[in-house]
Amino acid sequence: MDSSVFKLSPFLSVSVIVLLLFIQIPSSLSNNDLFGDCSNQFVCGRIKADFPFWGSARPSACGIPELELKCENNITKMSINEVRYRVLDIKQDTKTLRIAREDFLVGLCPPLYVNSTFDPTMFESVTHDYMNFTFLYGCLPVFFKVPPPFTCRINGVDYDSGFVVPGANGPGFCYSSVFFPAPVIALTSILDVPALKRFLKKGFEVRWKVDGTACRECLISEGVCGYDTTFNQTTCYCRNQSTGSSTCAPPGSPPTAAPFSGRSTASTKGYIRPETCKLYKATEFVDQDTN
Repeated sequence: MDSSVFKLSPFLSVSVIVLLLFIQIPSSLSNNDLFGDCSNQFVCGRIKADFPFWGSARPSACGIPELELKCENNITKMSINEVRYRVLDIKQDTKTLRIAREDFLVGLCPPLYVNSTFDPTMFESVTHDYMNFTFLYGCLPVFFKVPPPFTCRINGVDYDSGFVVPGANGPGFCYSSVFFPAPVIALTSILDVPALKRFLKKGFEVRWKVDGTACRECLISEGVCGYDTTFNQTTCYCRNQSTGSSTCAPPGSPPTAAPFSGRSTASTKGYIRPETCKLYKATEFVDQDTN
């Protein structure tokens, strides 16, 4: 067979190249598009949020990468360090989130044994009324002085006894462990599984550590707050302006350029390894729903 039938003529080659130049993936959103999109609130059920959050009608340029919200069946959810949480409340004025672990809302036997850990450059404790508790799974009852308050069957594990102990602990003589924050008063319910489940469903509060100064200045200049992932800092989207800036300029004036200052909110680099993080002690923040 003459292979020349599979060769493009010079004229056809030029035509294909010209066609490809016109058929291309849409470019990124313009500043004017972002002004409109970031003016939208995230709305899901009774939860409403704007900067520094993004998700749904708010594209990623509207918020900090780690603060993505998702709406599933009218329920707001987010993921933090590989753990999925249900968002129970967002208070923008105090920068606080109330969240509850998704897996513990359906029982004490999670499909994945992952600790609740938080990047301390992004989140901090709201009060000193929380502490860590640890669920221990696949334990030998002989090592405990009390009967197991719950059981969980684990594939390949001979023992199904489960216990709850105060503090953030490793599995020890058990198969696995998961620590999580809960109110200090939950100590009185450490052997009362129904009461413990109620504490888990109520969730716990954390505060996001984002400097709101740049966003306030942007709003005063009638702009909309967003996030510049190139410089890792807050930016300001303005109507009929080609690029982001620190504030919007009055009509006829040039925009104020956003100075580079590194990430002015929370760094996406240098995360502390989740397994080494601890969120709460009984009285301090550490590095790193209801029947």
